[in-house]
Amino acid sequence: MSRQWGFTLVELIVMMVIMGVLAAYVGAKLNLASHDAAGHAETIKASIRLAQKLAIARRANVTVTLTPDVAVGGDTYAKPNGVSVSGAPPSITFDGLGRPSITAVASITVSGGDVSRLICVEPVTGYVHEETSSCS
Repeated sequence: MSRQWGFTLVELIVMMVIMGVLAAYVGAKLNLASHDAAGHAETIKASIRLAQKLAIARRANVTVTLTPDVAVGGDTYAKPNGVSVSGAPPSITFDGLGRPSITAVASITVSGGDVSRLICVEPVTGYVHEETSSCS
């Protein structure tokens, strides 16, 4: 008689139950809103920078729309569910020299889950950066 190798049905069922319990625990700890907020903040920063670069390259006015969705150069990026954007001007227009239409520092707060990101846009240069407490 040869010896058979493998798992019994009971062992397979026990492993499936253990994997199900672990998956439920990990799923409860997963915070997608935080990831969505961080990703949307990066999208806003990149879109503002793109609008400025397009304006300089085209030597023409280019507008980036920030609320409710981000739109620049014909592309639109929807705001994810569970993410809020506050303090953002409805849009920023860059002229052919890359100067923004805003006259004061624009402070844009993106939050969701346990993440809050503060994006600042400087009025004269259009410099986009992220701060921890306040835009100065």
